[in-house]
Amino acid sequence: MHYTTIKDAAICTALAALTGWWQPRDAPQAVMCYIGIFVLLVVAFEVARDYWERRRNHG
Repeated sequence: MHYTTIKDAAICTALAALTGWWQPRDAPQAVMCYIGIFVLLVVAFEVARDYWERRRNHG
């Protein structure tokens, strides 16, 4: 894991929480939702970073 990936995912998760697009009914539901968003963003950012590095090294 890269520090920047975790940082970017945390910032994007916070932005998603601040939009107010989806209001969970209770706190546990909100926590699980935002943890899920965070995990998906970390995975997406890591895949994008790996793709970028492979493309830069072999391109």
